[in-house]
Amino acid sequence: MPKPPPKKFLPRGVRILFEDADLLVVEKPCGLLSVPARYEPERNALALLTRFIRKGQSRSRKELFAVNRLDRETSGILLFAKSLAMRERMHERWDAVEKFYVAVLAGALPQDEGELKSFLAQDENYRVRSVRDETLGKLARTRWRVLARGNGWTCVRAELLTGRKNQIRVQFAEIGHAVLGDRFYGHARAERLALHAWKIAFPHPRTGARVELESPPPEFFSRFLPAE
Repeated sequence: MPKPPPKKFLPRGVRILFEDADLLVVEKPCGLLSVPARYEPERNALALLTRFIRKGQSRSRKELFAVNRLDRETSGILLFAKSLAMRERMHERWDAVEKFYVAVLAGALPQDEGELKSFLAQDENYRVRSVRDETLGKLARTRWRVLARGNGWTCVRAELLTGRKNQIRVQFAEIGHAVLGDRFYGHARAERLALHAWKIAFPHPRTGARVELESPPPEFFSRFLPAE
């Protein structure tokens, strides 16, 4: 079995949840981009973790391929494949992957559970919105259940039944319950975006064995989650 890379190359704040010859699954902290952007090509999880698997060797040809993405201010589970073929195999089955988030929403949701369904499209300003014409958007479905309620907020477990850009943030904002700390979609009063990629489960693309992983919500969420 190959020796893991020295921990000195692991990016600060990143924790490995699972690794084998095909996949690398990590816990991404709030504030770190998932993949390169024009304005920040180096300080992102993909670039930093590529250096990690290369053990600091500039001539290494090892590569990572992002399977999913999290917004910069969303923390939690981030998947990478170690080959393009493995990424494509994960993408082919992505809608069947079980994906759970913890979100703290503004206001009081009237029900204890439900499902949101809409068709999402991105405009020229990169803002995602629901559209009435189904041919202009992609189907987005989010199943949710209340975990706790407080003064002016509701903490929910949100299950992504599809995986669209900004899906949770957009759908809850459009029903009047934006995620706390979401400056883009309507609620800025929090020290961070109150959204965390909590749990994931999927059949391994090579072996078929079920992989279940969990990233406990950071300390920020402790004031909203019920005591165990």
